[in-house]
Amino acid sequence: MYFPWQNEVWKRLAGLHGRWPHALLFHGRPGIGKLHLAQVLAQSLLCEKRSQQDLACCACAACAWFASGNHPDFRLVQSEALAPAQEESETGDGVDEGKKKPSKQIKIEQIRGLSDFLNVGSHRNGYRVVLIHPAESMNPGAANALLKNLEEPSAGVIFLLVSHQPSKLLATVRSRCHALALTLPSRQLSLRWLQEQGSKATPATLAFAGDAPLEAAALSEDEAATRRRLFDLLSQPTSSALSLADFCQRLQPGPVVSWMLKWTYDLIALASNGNARYNIDLEKKMNPLVQSMPLLQLLRFYGALLSLHAIAEHPLNARLFFDDLFIAYKEIG
Repeated sequence: MYFPWQNEVWKRLAGLHGRWPHALLFHGRPGIGKLHLAQVLAQSLLCEKRSQQDLACCACAACAWFASGNHPDFRLVQSEALAPAQEESETGDGVDEGKKKPSKQIKIEQIRGLSDFLNVGSHRNGYRVVLIHPAESMNPGAANALLKNLEEPSAGVIFLLVSHQPSKLLATVRSRCHALALTLPSRQLSLRWLQEQGSKATPATLAFAGDAPLEAAALSEDEAATRRRLFDLLSQPTSSALSLADFCQRLQPGPVVSWMLKWTYDLIALASNGNARYNIDLEKKMNPLVQSMPLLQLLRFYGALLSLHAIAEHPLNARLFFDDLFIAYKEIG
């Protein structure tokens, strides 16, 4: 079943029944259930006893195969980093390969590997479905290989592309897809759903997640506690760059930069006489800070953070990375 905030989108999808485009592009920000909706649609397309709402019955043989990941007419294409852990390679001794970090890209070999699947008829006399997630992780070779399949689609094949950043897709790929934009649900609906799931997420948790309910549900209490301690240090004018770097030295740079982006975004909003978007529970602590932080310097620091975000996953030296980050922060004003 799709999420409650996807009801209208599902009605639009159901309206396409019988005249499905050969490719659909689900796009929107992370944490709103795009992949889940694409999976619900994939199972429904393959189900042999669909309901009147075009939902999968979850009882036929096709649904059982789909649930177990063994449906012969379905392929999921994603990067090695997102795929389930694989057994160690049996070729050679596997020592170096076993330590190799999984790629975050979808490679050309993965798209070319669909050739037999696309050119052989359906095993169940129905559709064949290919789900690609996230589509923007295709490297240039993979994207061009997919484009050839979209330009000359095989009969009975439906591609489902899921993307957090559709602007990173080839324009020619986007133009050959029926695009479906998924938007954020209302805060009230998200909070109700989180409560129904037994989540401890609060309105402040949801706000920090950018109002994305799945992202809010995934935030751990340990992570929230660590983030709050960092923000407490940031809100104290006496905290030095060295003490901030010391606190973060055992943390991964990626999450810290993401936290700093949200912290700085809110400082900019407050300096512009607006309201905090992400740290709604910390406005009272942040308001005094912006009195001594020129807006132009905050904007420059935010731009620098965006550049750091691109390399945060692979810093040459994490400690130096944090030193530079917080020295730049303390130099604001």
